[in-house]
Amino acid sequence: MNVLVCDTSSQALTTGLFTDTFKEVRTLQGRTVQHSERLIPTVIEMCNDAKIDTKDIDLLVCTRGPGSFTGLRIGMAAFKGMAFALGKPIVSVSTLEAYASCVGCVSAFEGAVVPVIDAKKQRWYLAAFSKSHGSSNAGQNAISRLIPDTDGTEADLVGALSPYCNVLVTGPDAQAFAEMLTMSQCFKDKHIFVDTKANEAIATTLYELGIKQYETNGADDIGQGPVYLRKSDAEIALEEKQAAQKLSATNQAKAKEV
Repeated sequence: MNVLVCDTSSQALTTGLFTDTFKEVRTLQGRTVQHSERLIPTVIEMCNDAKIDTKDIDLLVCTRGPGSFTGLRIGMAAFKGMAFALGKPIVSVSTLEAYASCVGCVSAFEGAVVPVIDAKKQRWYLAAFSKSHGSSNAGQNAISRLIPDTDGTEADLVGALSPYCNVLVTGPDAQAFAEMLTMSQCFKDKHIFVDTKANEAIATTLYELGIKQYETNGADDIGQGPVYLRKSDAEIALEEKQAAQKLSATNQAKAKEV
């Protein structure tokens, strides 16, 4: 099976192409707004390297969020466009679950595995996982959620993680978040570890999770969009503008009554 994957949830653009005889992964650092310029050319270059045509791709896999608003829209729009044009299935995978599953860190760690993405404005996207216990159906890398996908401030997330004595932080912004945790009094006597390999392994993890999800649940509906945990700056600005206009109209109406 020829599988094309991408992660556009952060400032890094990661793409991967996997066939029975070929594997290529590329990670490009930069601003998320550049993903639109670099994603499709990178896909074409990898197909050329593998000596296949884009029509030979059997499955497309991308992250669906949470993450960068711009990045997720670019990645999902590009892959859904390819899926529609080529008549191929597409599968989207939870960004945080994918990073937690990288290099099997959940199944090997006794504690909370915490994938994080910098959400800007002193906020973070975060979830927490642990290895599954006691399930006869749980595979070697089966994981359980401790904390659902969350958008929170440093104080919110330090409080949410305080019950756990061993924490392994992973994801695109693991180092920065781990440093923040170590400065908190709540974690003074606890053990904090940083997974430095997740960014390198995310493409392979998406490949594995994507195939498993496709075989289990089939393809996504073509209308499925990214998962956002909060409103975008544009949506917030529009709501504030509409609220101001409504207040102004109300005040004008009251003034006329007087």
